[in-house]
Amino acid sequence: MRRALDQMVERLLAERAMRVGRSSTLNDWLRGHGWTFKKSPHMHWSRSVPTS
Repeated sequence: MRRALDQMVERLLAERAMRVGRSSTLNDWLRGHGWTFKKSPHMHWSRSVPTS
C-alpha cells in the first residue's frame, strides 16, 4: 500500500500541482470512498474434492 500511495502523491503533484499528505489526507480520502489495499495478494479458495 505504501508504494501505491507514494505513487499517487507523486502523480498528483506532477500532473495537478496538488500537494497532499500521503499518510493522512490521501489515505483517509481513499478509505472514505471505499478504496482499500490488501497487504498480500488474493488467496484462492480451497477446492473440495469428492472422496469415494
